[in-house]
Amino acid sequence: MLSKKKWKGFQIMLRFQLSLFVVTVFFIAGCTNQRIIENNDPEPILKEDSKEQIEIWHTYSDEETRIFENEVIPLFEEEFPDIEIKPVRQPHNEQLMSALISRASVNRTPDIIRMDITWLPKFADLKLLYPVSDFDDFEEIKDRFYLPPLESNRYEDSYYGLPLNTNTKAAIYNRDTVERLGLKDLPDTMDELLEIIEEHNLTLGISDVSPWNSLPYFYGLGGKLLSPQFTQASGYFDSEESVAAVKKLVQLYNNGNLPQELLGGYPATWQNVRAGKYFMIDEGPWFYSVRTMYDIKLLKEQTISAPFPSNTVYTSVLGGENAVITRGSAHREAAWTFIKWMTTETPQRLLLTAGVLPTNKNVEMAKIVKDYPFYESYIKSIDKTFLRPPVPEWNEINSIYTEYFIRIFSGKISAEEGLKRAAEEIDKLLAP
Repeated sequence: MLSKKKWKGFQIMLRFQLSLFVVTVFFIAGCTNQRIIENNDPEPILKEDSKEQIEIWHTYSDEETRIFENEVIPLFEEEFPDIEIKPVRQPHNEQLMSALISRASVNRTPDIIRMDITWLPKFADLKLLYPVSDFDDFEEIKDRFYLPPLESNRYEDSYYGLPLNTNTKAAIYNRDTVERLGLKDLPDTMDELLEIIEEHNLTLGISDVSPWNSLPYFYGLGGKLLSPQFTQASGYFDSEESVAAVKKLVQLYNNGNLPQELLGGYPATWQNVRAGKYFMIDEGPWFYSVRTMYDIKLLKEQTISAPFPSNTVYTSVLGGENAVITRGSAHREAAWTFIKWMTTETPQRLLLTAGVLPTNKNVEMAKIVKDYPFYESYIKSIDKTFLRPPVPEWNEINSIYTEYFIRIFSGKISAEEGLKRAAEEIDKLLAP
């Protein structure tokens, strides 16, 4: 055993070594420019002259990514030298949505997400996004946008993003067939279109019966999916108008005026409209933008486009992506600066060359149409597009809609019964 004297000396030495260790730790921490935080993880401390880094996850295509990362971002960083943009490209699929929700729940998301417009209500409902309408200058900023793309950012009483780019579907006709029939004007209404189709036994190249591909026809014939407030399907999806619209589409399918591959195969819409097998297809601007200039020249000889025909005020479905700020971002102001800038005229014009249509209504459209005449039908249609129901349950509603349309078209259930059951299932999802 140690004597009292030796024990006291041992205690003094131990306290000295412990103090030396603590001083060393803080000295090392200071040299590495980090600080110790409550969860014991080191967090970098920004120097006064360091840049604020913003991370954005996006799903741009190859050509869009090239322009975004090599042209757009450098312009922003030149104008705002204190902000650095870190782009991260991601695949566009349901796994990405699940991953983002999981990460956002523990504040591990990027600062900005470029997300599909149908995703926004779910993220907003889960309170994973920062409401950009809380920024002081939002009211001034929102006036620059076309109304439908802007409204795709609204959930309940707030806006949770800005529309980065938009798209819709135009009607693309086989030019030889149009000329052979002697059509001086392309059809404006769904009734006019179907009259031509049935009189001459032509085929409409609808890709499948999912909402993205069939809603323009369903709505164009007077069908309804949800109430104006998006709160219920009963009385709308199973209404007389909806039943009549579906029955008409089934009749066209049974008579061979719609592709037999509609329910599960690949109708090869792009090839068949060019070859004249289909009289008309409906497709987004990528029908042109993904092609070489030589192929676009051939397309202009083989096809002709126009706004999608409809019996209602709305023409076709709205698509596109919004830029949102995650609630857990520590760089909200810098993120807001970037997404505001992304919706100004210069970056919008740059991305247009890859087929990304602008949401800013101040972008000079006359020059766009002159340089890219195949975009004219899409630009004319943006103000008349309809939103898919902006509800958090949209993915599930999409599945129910598609499932019952397949059953009805395949003759397994009547239109009346199928739409009634589908409406009941959707109402359960929407119930408070």
